Amino acid sequence: MYRKFYQVSSLLLALFATSNVLANTDLKPNIVVIVTDDQHRIDFNFLKEGRDKQGKPLNLSPNVDRLANEGIIFDQMYATSTVCTPSRFSVLTGNLASRAKNSRFTNDLNKYKQANVAFNTHIEPHDNSIAKVLQQNGYFTGGVGKNHVFESKIIHKINRKSDVTKSDVIAKLVENQQAQIQAYKDNGFDFADRIYTGNVPGQYPKAVEAHNQDWITEGGLNFIDLASKKDEPFFLYFATTLEHGPHKQGSKYKGDPRMTPIGLLADKDIPNVQPSRDSITERIKQHGLEKRAADVLWLDDAVGALLTKLESTNELDNTIIFYFNDHGVEGGKGSMYQGGALTPSFVWFGDKFKGARRSTDIVANIDIAPTIYELANVKKAPKTDGVSMVPLFKGDNSKWRDYLVSEIGVTRAIIKDGWKYIAYRVPQEKLDMPLSERKKLAQSKGKSSKGLPWMHMGGTPGGRGLEHLVVKTYGEENYYSTDQLYRYLDDPKEKNNVINNPENKEIVEQLKQQLSMELKQRVGTFAEFTEE
Repeated sequence: MYRKFYQVSSLLLALFATSNVLANTDLKPNIVVIVTDDQHRIDFNFLKEGRDKQGKPLNLSPNVDRLANEGIIFDQMYATSTVCTPSRFSVLTGNLASRAKNSRFTNDLNKYKQANVAFNTHIEPHDNSIAKVLQQNGYFTGGVGKNHVFESKIIHKINRKSDVTKSDVIAKLVENQQAQIQAYKDNGFDFADRIYTGNVPGQYPKAVEAHNQDWITEGGLNFIDLASKKDEPFFLYFATTLEHGPHKQGSKYKGDPRMTPIGLLADKDIPNVQPSRDSITERIKQHGLEKRAADVLWLDDAVGALLTKLESTNELDNTIIFYFNDHGVEGGKGSMYQGGALTPSFVWFGDKFKGARRSTDIVANIDIAPTIYELANVKKAPKTDGVSMVPLFKGDNSKWRDYLVSEIGVTRAIIKDGWKYIAYRVPQEKLDMPLSERKKLAQSKGKSSKGLPWMHMGGTPGGRGLEHLVVKTYGEENYYSTDQLYRYLDDPKEKNNVINNPENKEIVEQLKQQLSMELKQRVGTFAEFTEE
């Protein structure tokens, strides 16, 4: 059903076909945004980390490989905030997460005067998000998978040791799921199903604490079936829980297929929409791959199921697919280092623009929403911090950005011309907090030579496990330096802080001035950068 090509003249269609780019016509494409969770660079065959010394792929991922190789791969895609929630905020709104208006974020802002961007930035119904904007512009909208960003209520706190076979526990799980679904609908989704509140560990009773990609995928396929029967174009937000914990890489697919956020499925209700999990083991073995690659294949099977459904409903030719991993996990999650900020991403739209290429322009998660608005021909798109990437799709980067500002916790960063400057500024009120008060806030008892310091994420004295990994990866001397400068093009692992090199004085001053100019337009203070 190619009903979405709305009365476009034959001349425009001809021009569209010959130009091989997305033109500004009344054509409204279907849009699928796939957001994965904590994928490693080794998981992607199109990256050097995903191939061995001989160039052989380390993964069996034919569907992702196809989309990436036929589309545009972004080699300089950044998550402007490097943990799950704020990164998703930026994907879905096109704004930096410090634009959040929810009380958990603003209460902290009012208390310390400085914005602390972390897991506290949620989207509320008054915010403009992709789903809401597209819904208002004639799209049928749907979402499945991991939430972790739309403000929602957890109606029942359920003990992790609860017996999930008991009817009262099942009823509570279902009510919690309905609250998640309602949160999506309050934020512009016509359809929502198969929602995980947040990360799998800690959210649900242990008896159902497992990934269930098949269950999420089935929800996405159900949406496409519904959408194919409607006259409107559609938008699907497909957010996986993979490859976040729990369980080691390569073992997540071995969970009980009955386990879901609404309890244990009956055997007859276990989804059968992807190749069997047993076949994953066999296929990985047949191709001589590491066990680590099994969950990559499981996720790729999900992408394959979506493509098959789109094709069978005659929707694939008019569908654009964005693939974005929420942030890096190469020892930099929760920091502004490349290991957390640089993340794999690509876009695919069949033959509607020139594909099979790679972009080295600096793009970011904040650019996805404005790009979608232009592709969907939204006449009155909301203002965003991001910029539409459509000119890049057409091969024109003449007016593209030459720098990018990012934020997490008590750090801010700016990258430009292969340089990255990081400013680490802890609010005075937090610096003055006595150790006794810090101990009350501490979540992790990890050892540190500095007691319970304020880490880059700024919310937990002494840090979380992920922050300890950053310190281990990048070193205490660099991590706790208030000012840092890296030539990341030549020093991608950012081991050499050259902030004190006299030769770099001019570039440091330029980056500081530019960062200051940007931060003065944001909420809250940030030490000397926002002083007049």
